[in-house]
Amino acid sequence: MIRWRDVDNDVYCGSLFSAFASLSRGEAWSFPALRPHQREPWHAFTVQVAALALIRAGIDALPESEDAWRDLLIGLTPDFPDGEAWALVVEDWSKPALLQPPVVAGGNRADYKSRLATPDALDMLVTAKNHDLKQSRMAGASEEEWLFALVTLQTTEGFLGAGNYGVSRMNGGFASRMSLGVRPAAGGAEAAFRRDVQRLVADARARPDRRGGIPLLWTVPWDGTVSLAFGDLDELYVEVCRRVRLHRREAGGIEALAAGSKCARVAAAELKGKTGDPWAPMKADGSSSHTPTGAGFGYRQMAQLLDTGRITLPLLAAPHDGDDRTDLSIVAAALVRGQGKTEGLHRRAVRTSRMEDIDAWEQAPLDRIGHVAGKRADEAGEAGRRLRRALISLVQGGPEQARLDDDAAKKKTERWLDQFNRMVDHDFFDADFWSEAASDDGNHRLKWRGRLRAMAGEVFEIAAAAAPRTEMRRVRAKARGRAVLDGQMGKWMKEAEHGE
Repeated sequence: MIRWRDVDNDVYCGSLFSAFASLSRGEAWSFPALRPHQREPWHAFTVQVAALALIRAGIDALPESEDAWRDLLIGLTPDFPDGEAWALVVEDWSKPALLQPPVVAGGNRADYKSRLATPDALDMLVTAKNHDLKQSRMAGASEEEWLFALVTLQTTEGFLGAGNYGVSRMNGGFASRMSLGVRPAAGGAEAAFRRDVQRLVADARARPDRRGGIPLLWTVPWDGTVSLAFGDLDELYVEVCRRVRLHRREAGGIEALAAGSKCARVAAAELKGKTGDPWAPMKADGSSSHTPTGAGFGYRQMAQLLDTGRITLPLLAAPHDGDDRTDLSIVAAALVRGQGKTEGLHRRAVRTSRMEDIDAWEQAPLDRIGHVAGKRADEAGEAGRRLRRALISLVQGGPEQARLDDDAAKKKTERWLDQFNRMVDHDFFDADFWSEAASDDGNHRLKWRGRLRAMAGEVFEIAAAAAPRTEMRRVRAKARGRAVLDGQMGKWMKEAEHGE
């Protein structure tokens, strides 16, 4: 059973088919049992499954009843008319269970020697000493907690040692499956679900020659020795990367049994993540999918993601005719993986504005937004460099000529430059940004530089107050450092007086 919460915070409970129905009716605002890093994998799973079912059935409209969704999803797995492919636990291992491939032969069951007692032991999250989340803490877990852990593991996990291969929809075993998309800003899970499903179905209808194939990889028997050919898969395939089966213990409750594999489930290493994932940004040169870093999605990273010279946007990151232009957000999310570690869960939603005016520009809306973001990020970078020169002078005690190649001084300035960048990040997508994107009259360059100068000045004052010097040396250091900053910023502002 799965719980969901509506916009009034009332909680409901039902089957997987009922959860799909509630999403379609616009009632499932959120799923309270989802852990933060499971949010995007669950969204992608529900959207891909729903779109595949509608495309295969030749239906465009989202059904709104539990029975209709049961028929639709079981119709997607016709070899298992009793619904085994959608059941969390199926004791007959010759048949699939939800996200759990069947064995090839009865003897393969002996391969499943690893016992996992809790969903968080199964989940992809790699804990560290400083993590708030520790593994194997979810004793007595519910079925929905097992489900969400399975979805996250099977659709987003990477390589984790011999026998533990990752998913095909990312650029290598130590990369991350990230999500970049446009979504309704005011809605919850249900609004994002309906928007993305309808977009995928419409795209499929517009391309009658789209590649079909195996839609759900957990319905295909697997003994861990054979990979599926990428060309045999539907474009929207939902994959599984690990051999896992859930079963009910005699003492009650569920546990997972896992086995290793000698190869990845999908033979797609050479594709480097270029699998047609509708949320995956691609490098503009076509070499691979984009892999986010532990830096997350600050203003620089968002500007890079929206830079057409660097990134090709995925299908679901482009506004389309059915979108309400007054109610859109650009959402980027990823659990960034490293070699045997997790480098943070990162998510950013940028609420758009003035999209009707931006639509009138000669560029596509997100291309125009990316162009403005790139310019403003470059300006912020230049302001940061000028601030650093002043800070170096400050920490050196205010010499007549600051030594800009002083690595020790540079290191001392880092915390204040980080503070400056946090201030920039907070104000980056402000009303002035959207005014520039909409091509309003005015000297946008001068105005933004003025904001950056004010932020730099504020950070400099904080740094000067914290400088560990005697009073006399502090006064001299501050005065000379401030003179450097004012001189640097004054020339920079003058350059922008006549616009671009």
